[in-house]
Amino acid sequence: MVVPDRVPIGQMSVVRIVIKTLPELPHNAQYWCVFGNATPIHANVMKEGLLCTTSPVNERPTIGDGLDHVLVVLSVRNSETNKDFVSRSLAFYDCTRQDSCRMCLLHWLQRTVDRCGR
Repeated sequence: MVVPDRVPIGQMSVVRIVIKTLPELPHNAQYWCVFGNATPIHANVMKEGLLCTTSPVNERPTIGDGLDHVLVVLSVRNSETNKDFVSRSLAFYDCTRQDSCRMCLLHWLQRTVDRCGR
């Protein structure tokens, strides 16, 4: 599970990847988070998984015409083997692409928020 599983396209955030049994790594090996084709980012190990800062805004894919989001695969990579062993979807969204910002926020945040000052 990824929390949150949706992030505004132009905002940096921290996501938590819940992994109940995280394999122990050899000395000097690390876990990396990989957001789509972006540069791998160091993951911080916590009790029930990992914490990762999202990929830099300039490394995110563009949102297609007529859409308000783009999905990327968020993978966890072992630095020693360079293999991904967990993959989940994460959405980068942009409510300025919707006719109704409030409805977009309600959809993506699943609650009403007054962030639509256009």
